[in-house]
Amino acid sequence: MKIPIIDNGHGGMIGGLYQTAGKRSPKWSKGILYEGMFNRWVSSRLIEKLDRANIPYYHISPEYKDTSLQTRVKRADDIYNKNKNTYILSIHANAGGGQGIEGFTTVGKTKADPIADLFLSNLEKDLSSQKMRFDYTDGDRDKETNYYILRKASAPAFLLECGFMDNTKDYNNLWDEKYLESLVDSLFKTIKYLYEN
Repeated sequence: MKIPIIDNGHGGMIGGLYQTAGKRSPKWSKGILYEGMFNRWVSSRLIEKLDRANIPYYHISPEYKDTSLQTRVKRADDIYNKNKNTYILSIHANAGGGQGIEGFTTVGKTKADPIADLFLSNLEKDLSSQKMRFDYTDGDRDKETNYYILRKASAPAFLLECGFMDNTKDYNNLWDEKYLESLVDSLFKTIKYLYEN
């Protein structure tokens, strides 16, 4: 039985003002997509589904202000120190000129690797029209890097990038209701499996 610690990266919108510098798309046809706003769309819909299914979770970034990585890691560590059956799911949208979904764990073989691979394999099936950016060199789908939340948190941590805000195809997907619904349904399916098995 594994319980998610949900982390939506970056600040949200308060009174129409985005709370994080940068972290946004170009101003294209649907307007500017702010990453922290998008991350909260995903986390809020996911939390509703978990509530309705009576599946427990923790949420370390419920504020709309930009909560620091240090604070979020401390909150996650406080949870993990009391409940070792937890893992971090950090939700993001990407930028940098690429396209597709990718996920990250920290470098080396870790307890997060099988969790990340299950999320990514389900996303590959459930969002079959979306490009996937995987790294199979160590036998699984996740990429490895030392992002702060992956490196500093005690709990197994998986950081998901749901698409590139600065790629027009991904930009349109990130705004699209059906894409969001499929994305959240897939994340929920994986969380449910990890909780029940």
